[in-house]
Amino acid sequence: MKPNSPAYDGSFKKAYRIETQADARLLCEQVLDAVGEVIVQEWIEGSNDSIYFCLCYLRPGASVAFTGRKGRSWPPQIGVTASCWAAPEVAEELEDLTIRFFRSIGLTNGFASMEFKRDQRDGSFRFVEPTVGRIDGQVEISALCGVNLCHIGYYDAAGQPHPPLMLDPTHVWRDEFRDFISARLLGAGCLYPPSYRIHSAYWRWDDPGPALLETAQAAKETLRRVIWRSGKTEPISTYRKDQPGLRC
Repeated sequence: MKPNSPAYDGSFKKAYRIETQADARLLCEQVLDAVGEVIVQEWIEGSNDSIYFCLCYLRPGASVAFTGRKGRSWPPQIGVTASCWAAPEVAEELEDLTIRFFRSIGLTNGFASMEFKRDQRDGSFRFVEPTVGRIDGQVEISALCGVNLCHIGYYDAAGQPHPPLMLDPTHVWRDEFRDFISARLLGAGCLYPPSYRIHSAYWRWDDPGPALLETAQAAKETLRRVIWRSGKTEPISTYRKDQPGLRC
């Protein structure tokens, strides 16, 4: 389930992985009571680093795309990107799939992206979710690697040709805290491709604002949970089954 309203965000996690039909029915009823809609997907077998994404800036002529791979997500397997890097080895295949999909539904202009997962059962890539009309949180990895999609969108809106693009895949984008706790839960270390340069998702010496805002929001969320639990009631967002099954 993708959060799409304050009612959902205030009571539920971004996604749930559940095992039984009874658990699925119970959670769906809770979500429907609060939000009015629910999405259930079949679980795609594969490790956390089998998740890929293709970020695009679509144009009627030559669209521009960047393909990346998640190192880890938070929460593992079902959450937001905790670390990622370029995946040029599958770029041709995934960029073709992504651009053809969006063009097939009539989308020819603007930002769009597709998340994939490599199915460990047969090695094929499966669509997980599309995003349309906005950028993804990990879009900075494209700029770090020399394909700045936001910059391209700016030049396009201004009617100017964008500078030449040159892919440098030797960069890692990571949210240090979420990546660390995800690795701990997975029983692994925070491993990245060797000799790659690692960049913080939030902290920059010349622009500390995002890091300060993220810290403040994390503190606010922690305080909210403490207050909620002190009232002797648990938020629905604590419901979780970490077993193979469905994701909704």
